[in-house]
Amino acid sequence: MNKYKSYIIFILLIAVIAFDAEAQDIENTSQTRTEFKLSYKLADKWKLQAIPELRFDEAFSIDKCILELRTVYNPFKRLSLGASYRFIANERSTKDTEYLQRYAFDMRYEYKLKRWKPAVRLRYTNYSEDDENGEFLRAKAGLEYNIRKCKFTPFAGAELFRDMNNNELFKVRYSLGTDYKINKTNSISMGYKLDYYMQRYENKHIMYLGYKFKF
Repeated sequence: MNKYKSYIIFILLIAVIAFDAEAQDIENTSQTRTEFKLSYKLADKWKLQAIPELRFDEAFSIDKCILELRTVYNPFKRLSLGASYRFIANERSTKDTEYLQRYAFDMRYEYKLKRWKPAVRLRYTNYSEDDENGEFLRAKAGLEYNIRKCKFTPFAGAELFRDMNNNELFKVRYSLGTDYKINKTNSISMGYKLDYYMQRYENKHIMYLGYKFKF
């Protein structure tokens, strides 16, 4: 019965965030994202990832095509260090396709407390999803819950995007979702993200679907 209570709470949280966003006198846009994450373990503490991604606009036309290459190193049990390179093809209706490159460095710390897994991450990057040039510092806090005898693992998080060039908070991203474990090497992720902009009257609603494969 407890696992069903978790699902109900999870659904209510999504509804509250979506209602609050729509209730504001601001512009609301939407986006759909799909990605396929391939992870390869080179050693006990080191893995490589390749992540192709497609992003669709409100008319479900392709907005961006992304390929990200990422490496993660775990110097300690709960600490991971990451570096990534992202190549982006930005489709534009009135101009030629724009090609962008992004790099990022981050540090993540997680801790298991019974069935809960809180985690924090700090990331530096030279790019934002909103075509903003400059430097951004992103601080994220997240929480997962492992439901007993269930393949679903719900999660929630909040992330601050700070524009380092203008020394201001650019936006806050709230996220809710769940992972579904198919087997030891395959899993599916689905979720909802809300980008709440601090410097303009806009919210972006993001629906997300991903597939993960480890080998």
